[in-house]
Amino acid sequence: MSLCLACYGDRVAVLLETATRLRFYAEGETTPRRQLDLPGPAQLVGLAPLLVALRLEDGCVLLCGGMACCSQRALSMAGVRVESWIGGAADEVAAAWWNGSVERCRLPGCRRGWRRRCREKQTREARIMPVNIIAITSEGPELTDMVDPRFGRAGGFVVVDLATGSTKYVDNGGAQALAQGAGIQAAENVSAAGAQAVLSGFVGPKAFAALTAVGIAVVQDVENMTVGEAVEKYRRGEFAAASAPNAQAGGRH
Repeated sequence: MSLCLACYGDRVAVLLETATRLRFYAEGETTPRRQLDLPGPAQLVGLAPLLVALRLEDGCVLLCGGMACCSQRALSMAGVRVESWIGGAADEVAAAWWNGSVERCRLPGCRRGWRRRCREKQTREARIMPVNIIAITSEGPELTDMVDPRFGRAGGFVVVDLATGSTKYVDNGGAQALAQGAGIQAAENVSAAGAQAVLSGFVGPKAFAALTAVGIAVVQDVENMTVGEAVEKYRRGEFAAASAPNAQAGGRH
């Protein structure tokens, strides 16, 4: 048996459709014996390159994050064994697979038996559960900068640790440059920064799905204020977690 991880960089991609690299591991190995850079994410180039690569690997198991129903059907029809809703650094996930502890790598709320109930609970939530790290879409790197109402095409994200008050800035220029898929790319950036909640003006359906799939709460309609003001409103519990996106698919948000 061999193992294939659908990755973005050196981490398992949040969604299979955003993966840009396949890392292949021989049985028992925790460093890849080879990796293949895809011509683009599946959402843009389709699943064909991924399926071709998997067919060359006899008895290969694919580990990935979430995936669209159509992707799941295509992989099933191709006879590919898939373990989805997996997240983390690729080599650590491979080690967990071989030693039988891959369940600890399941994305938040996605362990076996809890996935459907988790989705239902997320829909019912009216308020954000307490979190330590939030990311705010911003026009600049400072708390005094204005909130950028766009999510996918925001200038960047100010990531705030509420426990310590420390901040860092995550540039979102790579997502801004994409003709399509900016929201999902931005979701990858936020997830990699360790955010547990996102504050923004408008979030499209694909980005919303990517964020909620990894347990990141989404607060929408945050605009016309500075980043610092948004943080203080969040601290006071003035924001509610959204249960659905508020921007249309294919928008410029």
